[in-house]
Amino acid sequence: MASIETETRQSYLVFACGSSWYAVPAECAAEVVSFPELTRVPGAPAHLLGVFAHRGEVIPVVDMSMLVSGESEPTRRAVLVRLGRGTLALTASRVAGVSQVDGRLEPLGANGVHLHLRGPARSAQRDVAVIDPEGLFDHLSQGN
Repeated sequence: MASIETETRQSYLVFACGSSWYAVPAECAAEVVSFPELTRVPGAPAHLLGVFAHRGEVIPVVDMSMLVSGESEPTRRAVLVRLGRGTLALTASRVAGVSQVDGRLEPLGANGVHLHLRGPARSAQRDVAVIDPEGLFDHLSQGN
């Protein structure tokens, strides 16, 4: 199967979880929140920290560090990623803000979550993995 390559130069919200930096399309990044105590979801995978209510919506909180590397990064902040079919909260230990991202975006892996992270990409002198929010939502919806 041939890889799909695209060049990008658009606005993204750039944030870190642990030592890794990520970028999500600015039009999908609704806001950055400090989330309250979470309600655990029985039987959920380790990267799903729980859910919380926000403006009348129940939002799942995904530990990006646990999802990508298998190691948890404690934080009480998250980027809300809003799509037509729902909202996800992706944990964030630091937020750099909205900036341009340059790069040739190919999947950073052959399977799992890495299919939905794109790169190599750069933003403000740092390497970032660009999140494909629709692909990530699909991946997480399948119980991965």
